[in-house]
Amino acid sequence: MAELETLGKYEIRRELGRGAMGVVYEGFDPMIKRVVALKTIRADQLAGENAEEMVARFRREAQAAGRLNHPNIVGIYDFGEDQGVWYIAMEYIKGRELKEYFQANERFAPADIVRIMTQMLSALGYSHRAGVVHRDVKPANIFLLDDGTVKVTDFGIAHIDSSTMTQLGSVLGTPSYMSPEQILGLPIDGRSDLFSAGVILYQFLTGERPFTGSSTATMHKVLEEDPLPPSRFNVQVPGAMDTVMKKALAKRPDDRYQSAEEFADALRAAAQRESALGPQPGSAPGARGASTSSSDATVIASSDPTVIRPAEPRAGAQPGTAAAASPAPPSAAPPSRSPWKSQATVIAIIVAGVVVAIASRPWTWFKPSAETAKAPEAAKVAQAPAQRGEAPGASSPPSAPIPKTDPGSMLISATGFVDPNDPRYASDKAQLNADLRADAKGQLVAKALGLMVDSGSLASNYDVLRDRLMMKSANYVTSVVEEGAPRMGKDGLMSMTTQAVVNVNALQKALNQMSRDERIQLIRAGGDPKVAVRIAVTDADQPGAPPLPSQLAENLLKERIKAFGFRTWSEGAPDAQQGADFIVQGEAQLKRLSMKLAASGVVVTKYALNSWTIKCIDRASGEEIYFDTALPQGLGSWPTEGDALKAIGAKVADEFSRDFFLQHVAPTGRRITLTVDGLPPPAAEDNLWRELIGLPAVINAVARPAAGARAYDIGISGSGAAGDLVAAGVLKPLNAKLGQACFALGPIAGDAVTIVFDKSCADPAVMARMETNPPAGLYAEPAVRQKAVIRNPELLRKLSI
Repeated sequence: MAELETLGKYEIRRELGRGAMGVVYEGFDPMIKRVVALKTIRADQLAGENAEEMVARFRREAQAAGRLNHPNIVGIYDFGEDQGVWYIAMEYIKGRELKEYFQANERFAPADIVRIMTQMLSALGYSHRAGVVHRDVKPANIFLLDDGTVKVTDFGIAHIDSSTMTQLGSVLGTPSYMSPEQILGLPIDGRSDLFSAGVILYQFLTGERPFTGSSTATMHKVLEEDPLPPSRFNVQVPGAMDTVMKKALAKRPDDRYQSAEEFADALRAAAQRESALGPQPGSAPGARGASTSSSDATVIASSDPTVIRPAEPRAGAQPGTAAAASPAPPSAAPPSRSPWKSQATVIAIIVAGVVVAIASRPWTWFKPSAETAKAPEAAKVAQAPAQRGEAPGASSPPSAPIPKTDPGSMLISATGFVDPNDPRYASDKAQLNADLRADAKGQLVAKALGLMVDSGSLASNYDVLRDRLMMKSANYVTSVVEEGAPRMGKDGLMSMTTQAVVNVNALQKALNQMSRDERIQLIRAGGDPKVAVRIAVTDADQPGAPPLPSQLAENLLKERIKAFGFRTWSEGAPDAQQGADFIVQGEAQLKRLSMKLAASGVVVTKYALNSWTIKCIDRASGEEIYFDTALPQGLGSWPTEGDALKAIGAKVADEFSRDFFLQHVAPTGRRITLTVDGLPPPAAEDNLWRELIGLPAVINAVARPAAGARAYDIGISGSGAAGDLVAAGVLKPLNAKLGQACFALGPIAGDAVTIVFDKSCADPAVMARMETNPPAGLYAEPAVRQKAVIRNPELLRKLSI
């Protein structure tokens, strides 16, 4: 958009920000001497077939909000077009988006939560009575002004009762805050906005959104899942507030509050009944390690000009801000913001689904100790096939012990596939072999990713993970231990089995960085880190005295870590250094402050935090993954040393979140002894080993010498009971390939699982599927992977039968 000096009767003072559809300016109305915010549509957005719809939608925003006159709604003054630019003149306000407070993990005192929510509900109630449904209530559209006033803005996709532009079946909004009926494209009314307001209340109470994940996963949760009561995350939330929350987030509109006034009344009553949610002392910014999600990136069918990035002011511009402008400095309103994940009183955060039963034996198998010797060269690690008297690419499973690897690395086996029917290979066999080798290495990376990312989340984001990580396997595969020769199967596919050392630490760091850069919300696989804790305290008045451990402060940190589902003990425990995955160390220096009261002569002593050092060490690598010496703001002083130690322990706990540990913990898996009973002749057993290696969930498979039933030591990704892992990761794809439930779980004893082959499946027609149908591993892969490998339509059809 060219530089503008005026728009209609308004003078342009400066640019406030830019969004997907346009620019927001600070303007000035010389007729009545009023500063305004001017929202515009970019000219390039008006080109093409959608121009008319864009203008109509923009006009609808002005019509919707322009008929609303309420102290908690951003006022609309004018709408027009000048120099080919459409604009809306609106109230100029100073404040910050609620989204910015949430992203910074800043928390609010209970009274402020009630005040903000009731003002927001007052605005929504007024708009609903005027026949306007907002349709996009979310923190980015709620502004908190310097004086504490709440302003609701952006009726850009609002639906006026008399409008015919929003047709049945259209889906507009932000999934994390959308109501079920809005996701389904059904007709909506004000109760949809109340559902969105309930999501914001949940975020106020817990620091988390109730529905998160990819766009598809979020919508599924909104439609099918009930979030945990807020008191499960924050024990200071009273039961009465859980009741309010349950009704606000009811799936059926008829089960929710029927008006904003009813919602506000219930909220006030719950707060009054439980003494305003309990004490919230102190005022400080949120913890650096907090895990609050910070993105509303999954916005569907919405090009919103008020979702902007801050812009540099034009020369000579006056300071100031406006709706959707860059954030203003913190002010006294809203007051009493405080982190609630720990205060002087311990808050036990209970995260459902975090407690993962990973036995110590599998951990040591997949995550070798620091003393483990470095992996030898590939030629020394395992004998080549020819040295074992086998033909290259032979189908017999190796029975050599698993080589040792460096900490942070893992030995993984995988199978790559290509379809020789692809026309590219008709005259270029070298390309076929190169693609086959590349696919095998890509699957090594894919299996390592399976240890870090939930299988469903991996499948839904397969394209981007393949392009960003799997296809860059050279960055993570440090050495190839053994590579089989290409093998042509009766299924028509060429395959190659590769065993290699994968640097899972480097892959995890790349995954975390990619998630941030690509703004992808990946559901992480569960972890079970063990954390050793040591917090010591020194006296500022005794500089030579050694630091003394503080059990009181340590216990507060341990309670927080245990609430994540992880195990803890004191660093000084005999086995702490050997068994811990992380070592958290803190040292705080207290200073006594004494003052004699002139009136009574009484000496009052208080304690203040003089300095502290907090660090976290990854024991396996020795890397210092966290270090902080900056004193937290707003701590003040305490009347007793015990109170000081409690507050310090709580502040140390605030430095760490569940996501912090899961992002750094070495990926793990489960070691299981798999015995196969009843499988016919040895040839079928050889086929089974090849199938095992090709399964996405199986990290490795080594045959056990056995006189009776065939047995394998396998590594498998996922968490939970051994039988469940085998059923989902092994039996399901194998049975899908055979077309019936030929394999079933047998006896299970700890990590020893027996699977039984149904004798009725020994029929030659069924057994033929073992060789002629696509590999079982492809049955377990997402469709995008299947179609990338198989070019033969008939073979691809077999995957869907």
